[in-house]
Amino acid sequence: MNWEMIPIRMAEFLRRCFPCLTALIVTLTGASGSVMFLAGDEAIQATRRQYVYDNDRLLLGAYCFDPGDASSAQVGYIKEAGLDFVVGGYPTEAYLDECARQGIGVIGSGYNLPSAYGNIAQSTADAWQTLTQAGYKAHPALWGDDMIDEPNAAQFGKMAGMLDSYDQLNTQRLPYINLFPMYANNEQLGNDPEISTAIQLLLPSSDYADPQVDEYKRHVADYLRTLDTDYISVDIYPLHGEIRADGAAAKTESSRSWLRNLDILAEACRDTGRDLWVITQAAGNLYGVTDPGSMRYCDETSDQLQQDYAALAFGAKAIIYACYQGGWWDEASHMLSNAGARQATYYAVQAANAQIRPFAQLYGQYDYRGTYAVNRTRVAGLKYDLYNGLPQSEQLKLQSKNGLLVGCFQAKTGGGKAYVIANLEELGEETTAALTVNFPAGKEVKVYGGGTVKTYSDGGKVNFSLAPGDGRFVTVGE
Repeated sequence: MNWEMIPIRMAEFLRRCFPCLTALIVTLTGASGSVMFLAGDEAIQATRRQYVYDNDRLLLGAYCFDPGDASSAQVGYIKEAGLDFVVGGYPTEAYLDECARQGIGVIGSGYNLPSAYGNIAQSTADAWQTLTQAGYKAHPALWGDDMIDEPNAAQFGKMAGMLDSYDQLNTQRLPYINLFPMYANNEQLGNDPEISTAIQLLLPSSDYADPQVDEYKRHVADYLRTLDTDYISVDIYPLHGEIRADGAAAKTESSRSWLRNLDILAEACRDTGRDLWVITQAAGNLYGVTDPGSMRYCDETSDQLQQDYAALAFGAKAIIYACYQGGWWDEASHMLSNAGARQATYYAVQAANAQIRPFAQLYGQYDYRGTYAVNRTRVAGLKYDLYNGLPQSEQLKLQSKNGLLVGCFQAKTGGGKAYVIANLEELGEETTAALTVNFPAGKEVKVYGGGTVKTYSDGGKVNFSLAPGDGRFVTVGE
């Protein structure tokens, strides 16, 4: 049996039935009571490199932009949207020069060497491993190089050699890799469809008895064992919709693997010292499609905010909106049209960024601890339990009848704490969440979000009202 796969509920089962196994359970679960990630002691701890950009704050980006339009106005649109950087495209010198002038970072495809999708050819791998410092083009606007999108596990070994060579260049740039989400199939992930029969029998209601979750955890574990990156990046597109018989667009149930996917990666990042980067759904292909599982247009601020706050509740250090211009969805759903005109999604993202940018620097001063759900049956995208939570003693004293997600953080210095509280009711129901939090008396509490900052100097009872998809970032002094 693979003991590293046993979740905390299994440990409790063994402890109660077989007291003599208590010492073994402590070994398996650790003193904190949290479940060790599947990679166990084999996981690579992140090196934590220095970069040309500020890596100590929340970063806001977009994927992708047509570098052929390098005008001051077009690059200005990126900045006006509240974005720090863009990913993708094939950067031109003129585009990078303009981005440098306006303070926009670029993770470029093909500026130094070609990137790949899913499978890196040996010739590409060899090229990355023979690239020299003299041959590397280190433009001031260049934050990093887009290496590969959604590789399967069979590619990780080849990528490790590429990363080692890239690291030796000492460019202070990021070699960018983006992983599949959990709803990828077994062939895409590249893992054997194998799961312990014993676990399935003992834990029939656990997500460890679900092959989809099991395969994904092993995919991530392979990444942790093989690749030394300071981050894990993933794209998850959870918001679905359909066209009704009357032709109207309707929001349907969110992807039910969404939050467990973030939970797995947040745990992996926390336990190996990496940052979580999340590519969110800022576009879709709903219109003209009747499939209720279609990824719908996300042209309302609430669509963006709910994904943002959900990512932040799991400690995300970068949020990347897809798609900015071009890409793989309906052109009308992108932030910019192919002709460069701003569209409804642009303004939705801009409004969401305006609410979260004010605490972006402060957010980076806290370390992620864990996440839990409130009224889980009402929380969108929550089919599975969250295993990355905290003991009740570390949770907020919170009362609400609504579905909420709460992320918990500890100050990097001092004893301060912080929380992300998100309204995770299904957006199609347009539910405003009401909640009351009892903060410790005598502690200064600051609440960021909704375009304001509110201070409560003596803690105590605070009432919140969160619009559909909205959230708050809350700090509690030492």
